[in-house]
This record gives sequence, structure tokens and C-alpha cells, in this order.
Amino acid sequence: MTSERSTISLTDRPLGDIVKDDFRAAAVLSRFGLDFCCGGHQTLAEAADRRQIPVGPVADAIVALGEPGAQDRADRRWPELNALTNHIVTRHHEYVREITPTITAWLEKLVLRHGDRHPELPVLRETFGRLSVDLAQHMMKEENVLFPYIDELANAARTGTRLPSGPFGTVLNPVRVMEEDHRRAAELVDEVRHLTSDYTPPADGCATYRFCFAELERFDADLRVHVHLENHVLFPEAIELEQRLL
Repeated sequence: MTSERSTISLTDRPLGDIVKDDFRAAAVLSRFGLDFCCGGHQTLAEAADRRQIPVGPVADAIVALGEPGAQDRADRRWPELNALTNHIVTRHHEYVREITPTITAWLEKLVLRHGDRHPELPVLRETFGRLSVDLAQHMMKEENVLFPYIDELANAARTGTRLPSGPFGTVLNPVRVMEEDHRRAAELVDEVRHLTSDYTPPADGCATYRFCFAELERFDADLRVHVHLENHVLFPEAIELEQRLL
């Protein structure tokens, strides 16, 4: 992926497909502020236009990554869906549960110490609080309802047994609910990014300010990868697998 033609062809590809083909592209798109999770249906050109940035440097940065290796492609990293559901829970769900109390405590401290000079801080605290509650409920639904069924689908395909019966009709029904949860979470993350000026601490920011904003930026990046894996890899493949097993 080093020719001029490949650079041009990237501009017409959906962001979700670009990241699915080369997971390293997620960091590039995040650096330019392009939403590849809930906005993954947009082409690179459309997303850059919406962000009001030139598309060329983004495409060049992705091309500069070189050809993706086997571990950079979603279909190679998780050949079976139960491996992917386990990765999402152990890597992304556990990260959210581990770091949320820390960020919440930092935001409380910032509001107390700097809220009088920075009125955006109470709004930021409230926005992150809503995001935390929504994600906690969302992850419980996935872990208790959707992911076990997807794991059963993967097992049925592997062993040649009958299609498991789900409590929700078809897997498409809970998938649509999860995608709507993702859309709301993405809106809240975008608001967090706006309230923090792209995670840039103010000149009078203390060490807690810097730590908090750096972790919020990491939270943002992790959540976008998390949602991408579900919206553009796990969910489409689960729907397709269920159809094959009918």
C-alpha cells in the first residue's frame, strides 16, 4: 500500500473498512479526529470534509504504515467470534470498569479546585458521569445476553450442532439496541472532547488536570476501538453466521 494509486483509492473507502483491514489505521484516524466507530460508514473523503481538514495528509499517514501484517487485520486476529467477545470483555470492558472511578475522582477534584475559573468543568463532570452510567448498563447487557448467544453461535458453527435458540428472536434485534447505545455514547464522547478542547489542559492546569485529560483522551481512543470492533466486525459477522446456521 505504497503507491499513489493506493493513496487515492483510500479516500473512497469507508472508515470502518479501512480500520478492519489495518487495525493500525485507528490511531491515525483518531489523531485527525475522524470517527471510525459510529461514523465508520463514511468514506475517508466524507469524514475529512465534515471535519474540515484536507484528506491527503490522512491518506498519506495511513499509506506510510506500510502493508498490514496478519495481526493487523481483524479477520486474522480473531478467527472465531468467541475469541473476539472475550477480547472485548477482557480488554475494553475491564478497562472501562477499572479507570472510570479514577477519572470520576479526578474530575471531582478539578471542579472543587478550578471550577470557579473554568465553568466547563462541572459540565464535563456531568457528561462523563452520564457516559459512565450508560456504558456500565450497556456492558452488562452485552455480557449477560448478547455475547453468550454469539459464543453459542460460534460453538455451533465449530461443532456442527444446531442453531441455539435466542430469547430475542434473531441476533439482529439486540444488535440494533447495542448500536443505538453506541451512538449515544459517541455523542457523549464527542461532547467530552469539545469540553476539553481536544484534551488540552489550560495554562493554569495542575498535575491532576494533565493526568485527567490524558486519561480522558486514552478513554476516548479505547472506546472508539471498542465500538469499531463491535459495529464493524463482531455484529456483522454474528448476523452472517446466524443466517448460515438457519
